[in-house]
Amino acid sequence: MKTILILTDFSENAFRAAEYAAEIAGPLQIKRILLYHAYQTIIGGTDLPIGNSQSSQEIYLESISQLAMVQDRVKSMVKDIKVDLLAEDTSLPPYISELCKTEDVDLIVMGVSGRSGLEKLLLGSTTSMMIEESKVPVLIVPKDTFIGRGIKSIVFTTDLKDHTVIPVHQLYEIMDAFPVPLQVLNVEKGADEKYSEEARNTIAGLHDIFEKYNTTFDYIKEENTVEGILSYSNQHHASMIVVVPRKTGFLASFFRGSISKKLAYNSNIPLLSLPPAPVE
Repeated sequence: MKTILILTDFSENAFRAAEYAAEIAGPLQIKRILLYHAYQTIIGGTDLPIGNSQSSQEIYLESISQLAMVQDRVKSMVKDIKVDLLAEDTSLPPYISELCKTEDVDLIVMGVSGRSGLEKLLLGSTTSMMIEESKVPVLIVPKDTFIGRGIKSIVFTTDLKDHTVIPVHQLYEIMDAFPVPLQVLNVEKGADEKYSEEARNTIAGLHDIFEKYNTTFDYIKEENTVEGILSYSNQHHASMIVVVPRKTGFLASFFRGSISKKLAYNSNIPLLSLPPAPVE
């Protein structure tokens, strides 16, 4: 990896995400950090201003000033890593893929703010859309994430359907950067039953993928899949949860539903979403 894109709205939770990104930049051999703020002075689909009396230029200059403060904070935590600033009058996430391509981004890091009511719903929706639109890994940093403890263990979740969608190259970059114990976890609902042929093939494929790493495989039954993943991860003191969301299946509902909120508001475990590998 070479470039981390840190998205910020200048909240304290966004600062926490920036600090976490700075902490993992060294092991990932990052060469450049891009601090990015997207603001929009026009309501999407209209010519109406967003209700701010400031001009676009004034908002831009204020954004750059605030980004510079974040830059100072990040620079104090990293060595020999370039930290750039970028503020744009646009809206994310529809623009995210183009931005990542233009800036040669390898990893996106973002925080999730702990707010209430409609703001929670909108933040959850934005997180889901970011994951859906991005073609590079997205790391979601919850508001209570501990800084300074490093990566001690990783949980990789799977629904035992088609292991070929796992982006092995990106996954190996993470595992090589953090050579820690890895738990491959499948959580299924209902009583014990025999695995399908598809599931058995996936299990065999997962063993091949992770054969060179310190890996254990756990298959548990839990009526609430999300709660099962979080409970297991906390019990095993996981430093990170890794998922490969798909457009269908439980990993899709994983993000359309409550997982981003639960991780953000009830857990201190960062969540890394890897984009599915292209279907050949």
